[in-house]
Amino acid sequence: MAENSKSIPPLLSSQMPGADYGVFLLATPIIAILGLLTVALAAHSVVGMIWLLIFTALSTGLFAAGEIFQSPTAWRTGSPLKPMFSWLGLVAVLWPFGYPAYLRARQRFGLGNWFISGLVVEALFIAGAVAAGIITVTGYGKAPPPTTASVEQQFRILKTDPRWVPDTGDVNVVQSGHLNTCMDKTVKQLVDGYFASPKWEGGAAAGGIDFVNASGTVTYQGKSVTATFQFVMDKDKKGFSYQGFEIDGVPQTLFVAAFTLAQMCSS
Repeated sequence: MAENSKSIPPLLSSQMPGADYGVFLLATPIIAILGLLTVALAAHSVVGMIWLLIFTALSTGLFAAGEIFQSPTAWRTGSPLKPMFSWLGLVAVLWPFGYPAYLRARQRFGLGNWFISGLVVEALFIAGAVAAGIITVTGYGKAPPPTTASVEQQFRILKTDPRWVPDTGDVNVVQSGHLNTCMDKTVKQLVDGYFASPKWEGGAAAGGIDFVNASGTVTYQGKSVTATFQFVMDKDKKGFSYQGFEIDGVPQTLFVAAFTLAQMCSS
């Protein structure tokens, strides 16, 4: 009586579908192109570009290793771990050469030869990476930093337009009013307690914008200078808002103005 032959265990891949997922290998670099250009235009970040390039190479290498692992053909001669890690390293580390090389060698694992498509995708990816690099290095599409002239224009106080006559009551409204940052003192108390020889002047700028200037002498960086605060009147003439601050005619930033007003309030 013949002995029963020992049962042969099924291969690990016997329960795996031998599908060709090459479309993911082709789609990943194309999606990465959009990511590279987005990072370049939005952030102009070299570090962001480098991370995207690393991610693209690593993800395509992992796709290659995963394809080999799920291929029944790869298991017929034993464990496919060696070719898996070989192609993972080649694609991830030497992507420009390993990526198309793997797409050509896929047929040995029972998968399609996508070499030509891979070359096209690689060319598009390299072109996109170069374009992203140029955008990042040159700063194309990046808003230029504000120039000194534009900053001065932003904080410059309004000038009197002789074609408009100011309202004589504007000065009283400002003097008796309060700033939100110092409700315990009127504006007149702030100015009189901080400026030497304070001077108040109402005016009207182009377009009929009424304003009030409060100026006087202060010590700034060890020197005696003339400081001027300007407040613009509301349309209903019941209130006003901060417009600008100058020292010897030089416009100051909002930070300097706020710091000065805080000193005036505490003095």
